[in-house]
Amino acid sequence: MKNVYKLILISLISIIAIGNVVAQKKPSKKSTKLRLEYVKNFNDEETLVASLIVKEKSYIPLKNVEVLFYSMNDTSSTLLDKIKTNENGQAVFLINNNPSVFKDSLGQISIEVEYQGDEKIKGAKRKIVIKQATLEVSFFQKDTVKYIEVELSEIAANDQIMPIENLGISFYIKGTFSQLNFGKEKTDKNGKVKIEFPIDMPGDTNGVLTIIAKIEEDDMYGTVESRGEINWAVPVPLAQEKQRGLGDTDAPLWMVYTLITLLSAVWFHYLYVVFMIVKIKLTKSSL
Repeated sequence: MKNVYKLILISLISIIAIGNVVAQKKPSKKSTKLRLEYVKNFNDEETLVASLIVKEKSYIPLKNVEVLFYSMNDTSSTLLDKIKTNENGQAVFLINNNPSVFKDSLGQISIEVEYQGDEKIKGAKRKIVIKQATLEVSFFQKDTVKYIEVELSEIAANDQIMPIENLGISFYIKGTFSQLNFGKEKTDKNGKVKIEFPIDMPGDTNGVLTIIAKIEEDDMYGTVESRGEINWAVPVPLAQEKQRGLGDTDAPLWMVYTLITLLSAVWFHYLYVVFMIVKIKLTKSSL
């Protein structure tokens, strides 16, 4: 009987231990999303922008974590850099003339980005394959019509320049705080596209306007931008605001209104005193 009791006791202890292990199961890791974008700006600066977000109540930027950038070839990968994300959850890697960035026989660049995660957050990977492209903005006039012309080409194998056909180019006017879109056209077989210049748009005091041509988030070429300036817009003179000062003949308006109010109060009291004196005299004379 004692052996039976011992066996039952051991069985109960085992069941309780297994229950505790199940109850203490580790919480699931937070999910992440990784986005990778190639950007070439108007200064020909080429960057890879890795954007990392993590799921809390909603997805928010994952700040101050390390992201690894690899250059990929057919058989191996080379670590290019380890970069920490900023306040927006972005890690930015500069490609320009980096000798470790591998380009294949087709002129393509393959980059893989990895966030390795930790005990609370899941890791993530993303790969991008791009071809490098160039945009050139120029201006010409035919008869009385003024045009913007853009030439688009790719840097193929052995640094050979090839025109890119049938790709959409968006056109913008650079503003103080934003960019105004005024058209989108596709390139012809020579990689060129032209669009009429918006001569009715206001420029600076000399009529200078900045035109932006852009490929936007293309699967092969990423985002590529170029700019050009020309003085074909409507000149806008600087607004001259009239300044009022204490030494000017035109005093500040607040001072004018204050003075009028004070003088009105003084004259009201003068008139009130005169009225009271006359009233007192009339009262005495009637007695």
